[in-house]
Amino acid sequence: MKLERALHARTLTSILAFGVLLAGCQPKAPPPVAEAPPPLPPHAGPPPATSCKVAPFHVTDGGAATVSMSVSNEGGYCAATLTASSGKPYDAPLVPVLPLHGKPHVVKYNGQTSVEYRPAEGFVGHDSFVVKLIVKDQPGYTTLNMSVDVHG
Repeated sequence: MKLERALHARTLTSILAFGVLLAGCQPKAPPPVAEAPPPLPPHAGPPPATSCKVAPFHVTDGGAATVSMSVSNEGGYCAATLTASSGKPYDAPLVPVLPLHGKPHVVKYNGQTSVEYRPAEGFVGHDSFVVKLIVKDQPGYTTLNMSVDVHG
């Protein structure tokens, strides 16, 4: 009987030790996956204008296009958005011709390029400017002739 109890106690101890070893081998739950941050807004300043219309346009890398825009003037901006043929945003924007009655801003965000215009306070009328964009590792510029009508 003593031998039986000793075997029984030894068996229980072995089972418990085996269980402890198995517990250490259990797969750990994967760490929580962080959600992707929301895309960055195209502009960090004032909000978009209450009225912003951009006529459809098409431009190829190294080509030129006229972009017509109509924007209300209450302090907001209006933006035309485009993507290079590579599917990536354009690089190194140049604004060789500045608008006379507003501020241009070129932003790369969320895989696109946004050409923004914010009219000067109180201005109503026509304004224009030119933006040249390049595609990394490609010669030449993509030119946007921006034509803007600002209304009150």
